Amino acid sequence: MKSIDDMITWLNDDMDRVIKQKPHVENLLRAFKPVILVKYRLLEKVPEKRTVFQPDKLKCEGGIPLIKQQALFFPDDPWRDMAPAITDAIGTGFPHLAADMDILSQNIAGGKLDPYDFFRSPAALDEEKIDTGAKALGIAPPALKLFLHVLGGIILAKRAQDVAGEMATHPWNKGYCPVCGGFPKLAMIREKGQQWLSCSQCAHQWRFPRQKCPYWEKESPAETNYMYIEGERDDMAFTCEKCRRYLLTVNQPGELRETDPDITALSLAHLDLILQDRNFLPMAEGDWTRL
Repeated sequence: MKSIDDMITWLNDDMDRVIKQKPHVENLLRAFKPVILVKYRLLEKVPEKRTVFQPDKLKCEGGIPLIKQQALFFPDDPWRDMAPAITDAIGTGFPHLAADMDILSQNIAGGKLDPYDFFRSPAALDEEKIDTGAKALGIAPPALKLFLHVLGGIILAKRAQDVAGEMATHPWNKGYCPVCGGFPKLAMIREKGQQWLSCSQCAHQWRFPRQKCPYWEKESPAETNYMYIEGERDDMAFTCEKCRRYLLTVNQPGELRETDPDITALSLAHLDLILQDRNFLPMAEGDWTRL
């Protein structure tokens, strides 16, 4: 496993490589850079829980993700400790959100806001609760949503790391994540044409058939397709006419270097714009579309 310093170097190199290849996404990548880096730095600081996360084989076979089998968020997770670094990273990358991040940081530090309150339910973040919370703080709802997504994603990523070995021994044939139930934000086609999906919430990766729509969970060659950009055959998007969803997809054969899913997904933002203009929806909300 890479040290955190090696990981940061790798992320910086990966980002520089993508910017050189796709200069049109430079501003977007540089805006998200502090957020991407802080996620990796804080992930190392999340303590391993003494709780034994034990997926139930029968429940997994029935399509029930781990988060609906047992709690993955806890009151004693480092919610308050991680908040300042996250608000600072968001404010640095997105100066128009800096004032909102200062307000958020002050309220958390002063004990007026407990981020855990938004994660007591295993369901997805409650939009109405976010809107109410943002209004009470006097900040924009997208600012609070982005902060909570980053914060909760770090906790979930740690849990996903802790159970990755155990989850690999349990069958899973769903298009949503076996750990947290999130839909994928990116598909990666690797050795022997095997497709791996990357979760939009916890970054867990799992295999899924290329011919099947992860959202609709049906195989229909007549209603699924791939959209390519001319001259960029390794970058594409899986589309499904039945559910009108799409999934950003990249070719990553064995001879290609490993890439970071966050950076890769952001580098395909032009495909997001094209497909959403054609009235397709992403299978999972992307980082930049939250803004």
